Amino acid sequence: MYPLWRVPAELTGRNHRKMYHQMWNSLWCPISQMGWFTAYPFATASSSVFYILLILMAIPTTRRFIKPWLAHPIPPHQQYLQGFDTLRGFAAAMVVIGHCWWATYPIFATSQLAAPWIGYGTKWVSIFAVLSGFLIYRSSLSAIESVSALRDYVVRRFFRVYPVYFLGILMCLILGQYNGNPYARSVSYFFSDVFMFFTLSWPGGFANPPTWSLYVEVAFYAALPLALLVVRQKRMLAFCFLGSAAMLLADNESRFFALWKYFLFGIIASELSPTLTRRTALYCATVGVGLLLIDFKGPSFDWAAKIGIGLKHPDEQSVGLGLGFSLILAGLPHLNMLGRALSVLPLRMLGVISYSVYITHFFYILVNVPEIGLLTRAGTQPMYQHFSQMPSYPGWYLPLVFFPGALFWGLVSFLVIERPGIQLGRRLLKGHWPSVQNDSLTRSNDTK
Repeated sequence: MYPLWRVPAELTGRNHRKMYHQMWNSLWCPISQMGWFTAYPFATASSSVFYILLILMAIPTTRRFIKPWLAHPIPPHQQYLQGFDTLRGFAAAMVVIGHCWWATYPIFATSQLAAPWIGYGTKWVSIFAVLSGFLIYRSSLSAIESVSALRDYVVRRFFRVYPVYFLGILMCLILGQYNGNPYARSVSYFFSDVFMFFTLSWPGGFANPPTWSLYVEVAFYAALPLALLVVRQKRMLAFCFLGSAAMLLADNESRFFALWKYFLFGIIASELSPTLTRRTALYCATVGVGLLLIDFKGPSFDWAAKIGIGLKHPDEQSVGLGLGFSLILAGLPHLNMLGRALSVLPLRMLGVISYSVYITHFFYILVNVPEIGLLTRAGTQPMYQHFSQMPSYPGWYLPLVFFPGALFWGLVSFLVIERPGIQLGRRLLKGHWPSVQNDSLTRSNDTK
């Protein structure tokens, strides 16, 4: 599997330059000569419906009807953080477009050559973890107040995560993803996914590739209330600083282990944010953006690894990435104008559907490119050799025609599965455990 930033050796030197120029010359070729819109009809149809939805959002009459359906099932209150939904949605979108490029490489190589940031999709998984650390930490503070509060926390987490996750399992079953695993029987493979046994280090892998980070996050959900019970909030900042330092000292190339430190970065940002003034928050956000811009220039700009702070990871899980985004999150609650700008409906919608998009997007890729077969084969050398024999596409095709369809099906998943699942969990709590009405966990953006 090639890291998203790495060009295979076969394309270096003269061959790479020749391929680059051929693809660049086709970047703005006339659509009428190429018939691009019929190449992947499912993607074209899905993206078209998504664009129609965006147009309807711009019309006041239809927007009033659509808006309630694209809001969080749990309405926000005074603790809602403006802009956080959009950041989560943008992170999901970058992961998806990166996977669309990587899983079919080099079909959409022109897009990445024109916009190199497409190749850094794995970085956004780490950004997800920082966001979750920030938001879920705020939720868990009330979860340790009583046994009933902890029960509410567990129920909410379950109904927030598992329904869409189980949809992914069903899709894997329907599409034959549990057959052909050399490390486990099909039945074992299936039930390991059903019960999330990979969280307990089940050795046979998992069928839906994006769920690797979800298993780490679920373990974080379970560990955080226990850590708060032992450490308590007043010592949590020091605990996370020490934990991050220990993880960097013990750093290795495991992406599972490396992801944990980003949750701690998010907790640190959550603790420091209330202490900032507006001016300090602006400085923090500005420095954070600068660190992200440096980090996204590529592996050679991983300044922390160069001075011996952690390792240089193949998945680009850098310290600068976590530090930069943590500073942005710490400052954003104080920057009201920026928060409001980030909370306009189309942008906020991305955050609302982000989890569904994240879990379902590989099935969208598979339906469009069925020759991948098993999702675990995506990005492998045989797939690269196969796709090398296929025609490449102009640079605009991936972001404008292929990718938006994944957002549409994520929206469908949200409306049909995720939203009803969250509402069911809330009804169960409200009907049997009235404490939910005053529980701070009801804030809408304290979700994945």
